[in-house]
Amino acid sequence: MSDLIERQDAIDALKQQAEEMANWSERYAEQKKGILTAINIVSDLPSAQLEPLTDKEQRIFLAAMGREEKVCEEVDKNHMREPYEDSLMRVCKEIRRKVKGALWT
Repeated sequence: MSDLIERQDAIDALKQQAEEMANWSERYAEQKKGILTAINIVSDLPSAQLEPLTDKEQRIFLAAMGREEKVCEEVDKNHMREPYEDSLMRVCKEIRRKVKGALWT
């Protein structure tokens, strides 16, 4: 994610714009309301920062993935697959890799 911004920077920019509009004529009242609404929306957005898994959550995830990998391995052994289809084991390994990369910090 290369386009993250600080929530507070966005709120500060919107507040600055609203303050500037306070000095303008009444015809900008609707725009000012829109900016104040935007401030509330940005304030309520969830964080873009990923929350790392706890040790317990990591163990549960790895155990669940281990069970899933066993099922996927069995299906891969017993199922004729089209050449363009991915093996389920490969998909499981990719899921594990991505989750570890995102949530193990």
